[in-house]
Amino acid sequence: MRNLAWYISLAITFFGFIIIEFYFTQDPTKSDVNGNEAFIPIVILIPFLLLSIFITWSVGRKYFAIKPLKRPLLLLFIIALILLVSISGEYQLVQNSLKALHGNWNDTDSVIYQKGPFNFYTNSWYFNENMFLLIHLFVFICGFFGRKGEWQLDNEEEIQN
Repeated sequence: MRNLAWYISLAITFFGFIIIEFYFTQDPTKSDVNGNEAFIPIVILIPFLLLSIFITWSVGRKYFAIKPLKRPLLLLFIIALILLVSISGEYQLVQNSLKALHGNWNDTDSVIYQKGPFNFYTNSWYFNENMFLLIHLFVFICGFFGRKGEWQLDNEEEIQN
């Protein structure tokens, strides 16, 4: 049942990230008239994000307690692949966005001059599939440090019975 709740919270969180990225990030050619309209969707998304983070951490915690690195090379390969794709994708997204915005919030020629790093034009920097993957990968790996030995003992008892 925990996995079903995890899958549902991951799906809601992922689609929330995608919706904010594509529907609530303003194009640099348009003017910002109402402030950051993504405020309400972000507030609605936060409880689902916290739930998916907590369940991801508990799944990682249980994973590392039950299967204490039986295949460490496969796990390291998957982690490295996700990190490579996510970090390079996020870097490219921010660089392309800065180019379209004509610089960052400190450049006088920029569209986002004096708007700060979190505004209507930069929602996609923080809410996209790369950040979703990075957040959940980091939390899953943090489960390694919170693992408990009694879960491993419970699993061994289930196998013997």
